[in-house]
Amino acid sequence: LELQALSWLSVAWGNTGNAQKMIEFATRLLARARQVSSEKYQMVAALRLANALAEIDLRGRWNELRPLLLEGLDAAHRLGDEFYEVYHLVLMGEYAIQMGEDESGFRWLQQALGTLQPSKEHRNYFSYRVYRALSWLMQCRHDHHEALRYAEMAIDAAQKDGNPQFIADAQLTLVRAKQALREPPEALELVVKKVLSKARQMGWKGKEQVAEYLRGELLREMGHPEQAEPSARRALELARETKLKEEEVECLLSLGQVLLALKRPQEAREVLQQARRLSQERDYADHFQRADELLRGE
Repeated sequence: LELQALSWLSVAWGNTGNAQKMIEFATRLLARARQVSSEKYQMVAALRLANALAEIDLRGRWNELRPLLLEGLDAAHRLGDEFYEVYHLVLMGEYAIQMGEDESGFRWLQQALGTLQPSKEHRNYFSYRVYRALSWLMQCRHDHHEALRYAEMAIDAAQKDGNPQFIADAQLTLVRAKQALREPPEALELVVKKVLSKARQMGWKGKEQVAEYLRGELLREMGHPEQAEPSARRALELARETKLKEEEVECLLSLGQVLLALKRPQEAREVLQQARRLSQERDYADHFQRADELLRGE
């Protein structure tokens, strides 16, 4: 019971957007699991740690997280634990897609769907995660109609599961799909009315951060930079508060573009220089290039 409680405390902190606290309880869980020689909870603790570290800086940690998750997958399979076997496959699929490893990511997601038993109560939860990741993959491949279809499937699975945070998360995936399809008014209405208000009400800082970022981007794209600025600044504030490294850089780039649109070049230059410096320090070549282009006025 103590091990189970530590595991769920780690999850609970993660759901509030506090990755540092998630790491703290996952570390405590790992130490206790080692004391009592629980292979299962050592695996669970490593999974929670990997999840938290990826939230903070997936791009900087992927090379160390990948073997850790593969080891956990082997342990889950050996223990006959379907839930954690699928969980590892889903995480590896999500992370691989975010890292540009399309084929590996797709293969792990397909394996996750194949491992799921239709009668299991967690099937809808994992289905929403898989469809959400497949929507990301389709966006990367510029197949925006398929991205939209998978996003709608993710929402359907999340609604069947019933967890409001999962529904909001799937809705954010739909927002991105509609944004890519050049449907900003529909995307904006969805992010403001469905996600942002709920995230603020429930204290979901991670969801609020993404929603504010998307709201700022959409308003700027629609030609309303003056309305976009508060959202861009709030998204940056939340990214820094929750110590999300890549999101911080993305928010600086977004805010810089808003300030350029507002004809405030000196402020924009300061913000974009921060983005370029952090991109260089964190080895984000794509973000560095984008910051450089904006600074040169391209």
